[in-house]
Order: sequence, then C-alpha cells, then structure tokens
Amino acid sequence: MSRTDFNKHKLLQLSQYNQAQKDLYKRFPDGIVTVDRTGIIVDTNQQLLDMLCYDREDLVNQHFKPFIVKEFQSETLNYFNRVLTGQSVKHYTSVIHKYGYEVTVRLTSVPIFEQDKVIGMYALVHDLSETERDLNDLFNVKEKLISVQATADIGSWEVDLNTNTIHWSDQVYEIYERPEWREATLDLEGILTLTHPKDYDHFRNTVLQAMEYGTSFELDYRIKTRSGVRTLHTRGDSILDNQGTPVRLIGIVQDVTKVRGLERDLTINRERLQKIYDSLDMIVCSFNLDNRRLEYVSKGIERMINVEVEQVYQNDFNWETYIHPEDLASFSRNRRQILRGEKVKHEYRITSKTGQIKWVEEQAIPIFDENGNITQIDGVLVDFTERKLHEQEMEFIANHDHLTGLKNRRNFEAHAQKLMSKRKKVPFWLIYLDLDNFKSINDSLGHDIGDQVLTLTATRLNNIIEDRGVCARLNGDEFVILVHQHRDGETIQDIAQRLKVSLERIMLVDEYQLQVTSSIGISHFPTHGNTLNDLINNADRAVHYVKMIGKNSWQIFEDDVEKRTFNDYELEQDLHFAIEKDQLELYLQPILNNQLNQVPLAEALIRWKHPKYGYIPPNVFIPIAEKSGLIHQIDHFVLRQTCETISRWKSRFGTEIAITNNLSPKRFLRHSFKNYVLDTLDYYQVDASQIIFEITETTLIHDYAVVNETINEFREIGFRFALDDFGTGYSSIAHLSLFNIDLLKIDRQFIRDIDQNTKNQAILRGISHFTNELEIPMVAEGIETEDELEFLQTLDCNYYQGFYFKKPCSVGEFEEYYG
Repeated sequence: MSRTDFNKHKLLQLSQYNQAQKDLYKRFPDGIVTVDRTGIIVDTNQQLLDMLCYDREDLVNQHFKPFIVKEFQSETLNYFNRVLTGQSVKHYTSVIHKYGYEVTVRLTSVPIFEQDKVIGMYALVHDLSETERDLNDLFNVKEKLISVQATADIGSWEVDLNTNTIHWSDQVYEIYERPEWREATLDLEGILTLTHPKDYDHFRNTVLQAMEYGTSFELDYRIKTRSGVRTLHTRGDSILDNQGTPVRLIGIVQDVTKVRGLERDLTINRERLQKIYDSLDMIVCSFNLDNRRLEYVSKGIERMINVEVEQVYQNDFNWETYIHPEDLASFSRNRRQILRGEKVKHEYRITSKTGQIKWVEEQAIPIFDENGNITQIDGVLVDFTERKLHEQEMEFIANHDHLTGLKNRRNFEAHAQKLMSKRKKVPFWLIYLDLDNFKSINDSLGHDIGDQVLTLTATRLNNIIEDRGVCARLNGDEFVILVHQHRDGETIQDIAQRLKVSLERIMLVDEYQLQVTSSIGISHFPTHGNTLNDLINNADRAVHYVKMIGKNSWQIFEDDVEKRTFNDYELEQDLHFAIEKDQLELYLQPILNNQLNQVPLAEALIRWKHPKYGYIPPNVFIPIAEKSGLIHQIDHFVLRQTCETISRWKSRFGTEIAITNNLSPKRFLRHSFKNYVLDTLDYYQVDASQIIFEITETTLIHDYAVVNETINEFREIGFRFALDDFGTGYSSIAHLSLFNIDLLKIDRQFIRDIDQNTKNQAILRGISHFTNELEIPMVAEGIETEDELEFLQTLDCNYYQGFYFKKPCSVGEFEEYYG
C-alpha cells in the first residue's frame, strides 16, 4: 500500500471512530497519536498538541523521527519496528517541544490490525516532566532534612524499660559532648548527673514518672558540658504493650541554647521597643479585625485624648466617638478604603476627653494572612496640631489681607469665579467701596491711625454683610463686596445705604474721634458684565462718578455713568499722543545689594509730563492705559528706552547693570511680544540677562499652562522674572512653587513702620524663611527710614530699594548717582 493510500486508511484516523471512542480521545489526559507503517503521523488528539505546543499541520503527514531527541531516535525506531511485528511496547524517550526544549515522556505503543495485518499503531504519550520534578524535589527535601537536622542539633533517644538499656542517636552524643559514651553502656543516673543542679530534681522526677505511668512529657532543662552550660528541649512519649504497661520511652532532644538566648533578647528588645513607643508623642496601635478589638496601643494615647491605656482595652471603647463630627464622614470613607486593602494616610480632628481639639495624621496599613485576607490594621497617629495651625496661618496669610483679615484680591476673585463658572450661573451684586479723603488721615495722624481706621472699616463691613456674601480688601482704602443672598424684602439699595450709614458713624481711634465717609459703586452680574474685570471696572466707574458729584454716596452703574466721568476720557485721549509728542520719560530707581555698596539693579519707571496738568502720577494714567489698550505702546516705549540706556552705558562706562521692567498681563501674554522683545534686544545689542521682567500675580492668575510656558521660554533665552507687590491682593505662596521666579519684591505695605509693627515683623520673618528655603532672592522695596532698613537687615534681604537711598529720577540724574 502506498503512503498516500495508507494515510487514507480510516482505522488510522481518530475522527472515524464511534462517539464513545471520540469522547475517550477527547477526554483522555495523555496525548494520543496514530502512525502508519512507514512512520508517518496520521492523526493526534488535542492533548498531544497542547503538551508540545504544535499545531495539527505541524505533525500530520510528517515522519515521527525528527520529533524525537537525536540520542533516542535509534532506540525509538527499534521499538517501532517491534510494534510492527504485532507487539505492544512501553518505553521511555524524549521528544522535542515546539520551542526547542526536551520533554521526557513514556510511550505505550499498540499495533493496529486490519485483516490480521499491522497497518500502523496507536501511541499513548504520557508527560513525565512533572514526575521528574517531583523526584528532584523529593531528593532535595531529603537532603535538606538531613542538613537541617544536623544544623538544628536534634537527636533521638530510647529507653527499653524491660532491659533498662538506653540508646542514643549520634547527634545526642554530640549535644552532650560525650563521644566516648558510644563505647559504654548508658546509665540513666549517669546521664542525669550532667543535669544542671537547679533543673535536676524536676527533670529526674518527670522522666521517672513517665517510665512508671506511661505519660508523655515536654520540657526545657540545662546540662553541664565540657564547653559550658547548654539548654536542651526534649519530648518523650511512652510505648505501651497490650496490657497498657509501659515498655519503652522514646523521644527527641534538641540543643536550644541559641534559640532561648534569642528569645530572651527578643523579649528584652520588645520591652525596650515598648518603652520607646510609650515615650513617643504619637500613638502606635494594632486593631484585630477578627475580634474587633485593639490588640495593642502605646501610651501616647493617654497624652492625645487624656484616657488611660487600661480603659482603651475595654470592650466599650470606640475611637470614633473622639473624632470631630465634621470629619467622621471622611474618616469612614478612608476606613472603607483600608478594608479594601489599600494603605491610607489621612488627616482629621479629634476631641480629647478634656474637650481640646487636636489635628492628627494617621497612617494605616492593612495586614494580610497567607490567604490574602485582611486580619488586622496597624496604624501610627501623630499629633500635628501645631504644624496644622501654622499651615492654616500661612494659608490665611496667603488668602487674606494681613491688616484687616478680609479676603485678599486673589481669594475674592476665586470666590467670584466659582459663582460665575457654575453651569447655572449665580447672579450677584459687586460693591466697590473707596474711603473718602483717607490719605489725609495717614498724612496728618500717621499710618498707625490709618491702619486702625481700615480695620474698623472691615469690621463694620462684615457686620453689615454677614452671610449675604463676602468682603475683601483690594489695596489701600479700597474694598470690594460680593452679595449673592438677600434677606426677605431686602434690595441692594438697602444694603448700600446701610453700608454708607455704618461708615458715617464716628470712629474712636486712640484719642481721636474720626468721621469717615465712603464712595460706593455697584455693578450686577450678569447685567453689567460677564467677566469679573468688567464688573470691577464698571463699579469703579460708578465710584468715580460718586466722587465727582461730592463723595459720601452710592451709585449703581448705568450706561451714562461712563459718559459723565469725562476726566478719564480726556486723559485717555491725550495719552494717545503722549509718546509721539515725547511727553513720556524714563525714570530709574536704584536697587542696592545687601552690603549697600553696589547698585547691581535698577527699576525702570514711566512718567508722563502732561502739557496742561504737569506730571501725572502713574497710578492715575496706567489704569487708563490698561483699560484703553495703550499699555502696549507704553511697555514698548519703556523697553526701548531701557535697552538704549543699557547699550549706551556699556559703550561709555563699560557697566552691565540689569534693569527691571514692569509688564502688564495683557502685553506679556500676547504672541507678538516675544518677537518684539528679541528684535529690540538685537537692535540695541543688549544681552537678555540684563533685562528683568516684573510681573504681578494679576498675570499669574491667567491660564496657568500658558503663563508657565511663556515664562519658561523667556528664561531659556536668559531673561529673569521678579514677582512684584508680593503679600498684597493676589499674592499667594502657592505661586512660588508653580512658577519659576528669580526675584521676590516685598510690597511697601509690609515695610512701612516695620520697626513698630510686630504683626508685619512676624509676616516678614515667615516670608524671609520660605524664600530662603526656596532659594529665591528677596527685594525689600519702599524703604524710607533708617529704622526700617535696620530691621530688614536682620532678615538678611538680598536687595534694598526705596526713597531712603534714592527716589526715582531721570536717566541723567541716575548716571550721576551711579557714578
């Protein structure tokens, strides 16, 4: 029969058998393969394919020889030929896995007959890999057991009670250090003589009792050997005859000298650790989930909640009863997280038995058993009340006005933006309030009196607004109020009138009776604007109108209010021509190093000499320029003048002083600004390191990603950035970690009369501390007196600036000063 014809023989194809046979092939745990007389594989079950990772087409119609490991091929062919003679054969061989490694198998080959003629064979293929591994493991276990027994100093012993003979294993002789006793007859009393005197009676009586009554025993005892005292652990069991009479006593003995020493050391260390835990100002505890009880708690709990440790172990103790009610929900959420198998670190408040509220930081760790189930929770709780209060204090400083305690501008804007960004926008009124003639109080009575007036003003505002909204101090004597709730029947006009009347009342400040009035402007969201900037500007226009008509009143913004504030409009019109008519002038103010002997920096300032009104203060025309968009031209003018000055100084004097430029947020974030700056520096041949851009947090509160990317792009070129007016309005400690700032300029508001203002002293010390930690140089600006300078020198400021050294002056006058 040809190979082709033979492969078609139905008896060699497993698929041709009846259902019972098919089920057998399918479920048989071993591989099955059929081979024709020429050695060609005809068919195979799935188990064989899974065993060797072949596909069916890899095997069928292939000779079996290439799949046998080469060294077994000849032997396997011999067995195959025996099967062709009609014999069933069982033998062992190694086959080749699809991935190249060898698999040891047992082959049971059975001939297939047709009309008394062998046409092929079945081969049952049994994988012996696991059996080989088991044998290897068994051998390894045996070797390890022998090694462990020798290492552990375990010996066996036996007493024949009928003959009173004693037998020891070799290890017992080693333990007792009596190798010579191997040649002698062992005697119980002779053995007992080696027992330590303090253990002799107990050990002897225990052994004799077991021999007499057939009892078992287990105990430690000490012996005296040639090398010293050893501690042994022995166990003995009695063997009884059919009548229940003891006939033999067998047992083991182990040298546990080192183990018992370690146990003693462990006990000492545990007691020492217990003392350490109890001395720490924290709680170390372990809670058992099976019995719902505290298994361990350190004495730190006594100091934390004023409860004795003994009471904590009682069944009725419940830690949750000490947790502050407002923190219970978050505590429960975190507890569920722990029970899911996660480590948790969280903070919450507790109330001690004496009523003291404390902040604790808990780190809880779930402990699992061998099955992966949580059996206990270990935890460490630290009282960090002082640190938390300090963090809250710093957070308060970052979000509130340091003088009045009201929200600062950044905090106020965040609150307003939250209302404006809700899906269902919340309407509100914005009240802009400016104290009338406040400057005269500062000038005539001093800043201390002025500060007290501002504080009393804040108190009166809060008393009126209460829960209707929030109050904030923007800067100086300007306040802003957001009202989003009204009492029944109350209008915004009612609130504005109450504010006006409240501030009109006499203020008693030291020995002075002061009457302070206010100009109040009001705008409405969304009626008068969809952005906070629009609302503030419109309310500010209403304030200007009130001042223009006589002050001490209030005005809701109307479209014609802007028309009535013609002064601003006139200035805006004149400002359009100020640059081309050379009315703008560059002024410089020196910034000294901390030794006060060099001027490494200067601040560039702008002055407007109006043909009609003379020099107009920057705080008057700069806001107008920002509102009208003229600020971009002014920024360009200042940068060009700065670069021209630096270039001239370099060629004439060889100096490389750096000059700071104030940047408006609108200009800074324009895409064209970078190219303009680079073109200007290139034109005047000025290095980027000589330009420092001063920005306020008005800039930083814009889109974080855009601002950060813009700052980093300029810094890569070589420019530096100074954060101006830090501590007022928008100022936030968080921004120092979010943005790459090279200099920090402290506002004059903190420095004024600093030698007398203890609150500001504390604030400045805090600012100095974290700027040193962040490695950001600090510039103290606005220094006007020697007393202020002397205090600031105790803080080791990096740079100093102010009228005390030099007022802002023209470039020519600055050159004389610098020279």
